[in-house]
Amino acid sequence: MTRRRLRTEDLIDRLAADIRPRHVESRIRTRRLWVVVILAIVVPALLLARPLRADLATRLADGMFVTSVATSAMIFITGVLALLIVRISPLSRSWLLLPLIVLGLWLVSEFTSIALDVSREGWRAFAFETSPQCPLVIGIVGIPIFFAMLGLGGIGLILWRGPTITVAALSAFSLPATMLNLFHGLDTGAMVLLWHFGAIAIFSMTAAFLLNRRIPRIVCDWLAL
Repeated sequence: MTRRRLRTEDLIDRLAADIRPRHVESRIRTRRLWVVVILAIVVPALLLARPLRADLATRLADGMFVTSVATSAMIFITGVLALLIVRISPLSRSWLLLPLIVLGLWLVSEFTSIALDVSREGWRAFAFETSPQCPLVIGIVGIPIFFAMLGLGGIGLILWRGPTITVAALSAFSLPATMLNLFHGLDTGAMVLLWHFGAIAIFSMTAAFLLNRRIPRIVCDWLAL
């Protein structure tokens, strides 16, 4: 891969980060660790506060449902992996494409599910079902996960701010959307795309738009930028 020349302001930011006092770095690392610990406790507790969907055993026997949930979960997993790799080796920016590829696979599985539903049920496969709790849960759970994911970006936020923020947001909001499949049933692929993918897309685009041009100072301090 061709090496990218750092812009002057990027180089200044990197040098400034390198001269940050050790006690400040220690406080930042401790703060991040506490956030990760709290999320690791609170997120499962929030999601497990309600019983599993009654038809889960039946749904797990459905290959399309399993494929949908698995590819959705892989968006989060590959997002974490990509951010960690870019943090360790900033020149490995191609890894940021991995969660987007998995997102494409998830969308293919959902559109395939819609096609099968249409072949069996006709236009009833697009029957509208209100589920405002889906975007509400995705937003409430996904926002703190998003900021925790930004903490994994490290130098990637300086060199590749837009792609790094996009991957962090996409991965963060995909996690609660994935878990919702186990607790709240949406019977058709069309409803999953409307409520789950719709919420993920809106939250991710909003986060990328707000933070791409300028990251607030309080967020910069937490991210040690």
